[in-house]
Amino acid sequence: MTPLSRTLVVLNLMFFGAGLALFVQGQRASSSAREVEARLERMEGRINQLLAQRQGPAVALSGAPSPAPALPADLDTRVEQAVTRALQAHASSAAPRDTPAPREPPVPNARNAEAWARGNEVVDRALSDRRWGEAQARELAASVPLLTQQQQLDLLRRLSVAINEGQLKVETRGPLF
Repeated sequence: MTPLSRTLVVLNLMFFGAGLALFVQGQRASSSAREVEARLERMEGRINQLLAQRQGPAVALSGAPSPAPALPADLDTRVEQAVTRALQAHASSAAPRDTPAPREPPVPNARNAEAWARGNEVVDRALSDRRWGEAQARELAASVPLLTQQQQLDLLRRLSVAINEGQLKVETRGPLF
């Protein structure tokens, strides 16, 4: 046998083997698909059986549902009275809403001003050092409860912009403050 014919025989055997493997896998897949389909049909039958058992007495033998129990004639009146009583109780316990609530609580001047200055100082130092670490986060966290919501947003905005622009390297594992 010549080397070329041996190569052809080997190649033919390889292609035959690959084709046979694909054919066998296809047969296995189709048989497993049939098994899955049969299992699904059995499960569907079991579900239908359980639903029929659950509905049992509610469904008559003819398949028509049994008539619903009669509701009291004054049901609408009862519901209306209960709702009216609940609304009246809620209205009497609720505070009058004539004056709108202030958007921001009053600021305690001395403590707030000190916390605001301290928070800005922490952010300024961090910007000059170009890093935001655990120590800075702890320092700012101590000032935050004394700040107004707007002041907190302003500090967070300064930090966010600096981080996004690459001016600060964040070295904390937790929150920024």
